[in-house]
Amino acid sequence: MAEGGFLVKFDGKEAFRCYAVAFDYDEWQYTVNNTENHKLPPLIKKINIVVEE
Repeated sequence: MAEGGFLVKFDGKEAFRCYAVAFDYDEWQYTVNNTENHKLPPLIKKINIVVEE
């Protein structure tokens, strides 16, 4: 992203870039940029969020 943002990785593999992300483990989903809801991958063990500048 031109002015920074986040790189999200699931189990060490790049998943997406965004400026906002939220996780709901009760519903097993995540929200990207406050608008797009997605299901979390099954059997995920690790989520990394890297700040990009």
